Amino acid sequence: MKLSSILVLSVSACAPAASTSTSSPEDARAKEPNANDDAIAVTGGTFRMGSPDTESGHDQDEGPTLTLTIAPFRIDRSPVSTGAFEAHMSEVLARDSLSKWYAETDTPASWLGKCNVGSQRGDHPVNCVNWNAARAYCQVRGGDLPTEAEWEYAARAGTTTSYWWGTAYEAGHSVDSASCKTRGCQGSTAPIASAGPRCNAWGICDIIGNIWQWTLTDYREHLDDAVSIIAPQTPKKPVHRGGAWLDNVTTLFRSAQRGLNYPEHGLTGVGFRCVHR
Repeated sequence: MKLSSILVLSVSACAPAASTSTSSPEDARAKEPNANDDAIAVTGGTFRMGSPDTESGHDQDEGPTLTLTIAPFRIDRSPVSTGAFEAHMSEVLARDSLSKWYAETDTPASWLGKCNVGSQRGDHPVNCVNWNAARAYCQVRGGDLPTEAEWEYAARAGTTTSYWWGTAYEAGHSVDSASCKTRGCQGSTAPIASAGPRCNAWGICDIIGNIWQWTLTDYREHLDDAVSIIAPQTPKKPVHRGGAWLDNVTTLFRSAQRGLNYPEHGLTGVGFRCVHR
């Protein structure tokens, strides 16, 4: 197991090492984002979730690989920005009283980087938010957090390689600390991308790197059909995905990489994006 940006974390991977899945980027990406949410419409399709034993960085919780059929949904083009979250904080708290987040001035000295709420980094992804606040924000917007299966389907964007851009880590596709080779050496999150090399073939940006992203899925030690289920109860150990700015281990940025944390924790490497079903 590898460690990500979270206190209690387990990681693994789930990406077969071939090259393309059953649905093409042209089929699954909408031509225009949703007018209200700047969301990408993703056509449903079948894909292979998980990673084979032979994939570099594979962990046991990334298998067994599953063949899943995903219904159509829309997903935010980019992670939720700090400015967008700040505009709805009172609504978030009203919707779920368990919602918690840290402002920049509240960032514990022992954490790498800073929390973005209350800072001048309104165009950076919001971080330091717990699971309840993330889900409440999405629900205020008429959406929800993605299931783990929806997240991976969107991250892969039709690919079956270890990374959405290919078979090996390449600098420039994610905001991370891998290039400077020391955990946290990137210094902080970066302004969210809406185009360019940090966006996959379906136009979904910062799906890998910058911040880990909460999902609806409760962590299990192996993949099973629960990765697609919207459970009525709050997950005890919700899975988050994507890798963060402070991570310097390249295999954390694979499409299949899995992380977990407890809902009350929200650190400088954790944020989220929303889906609309």
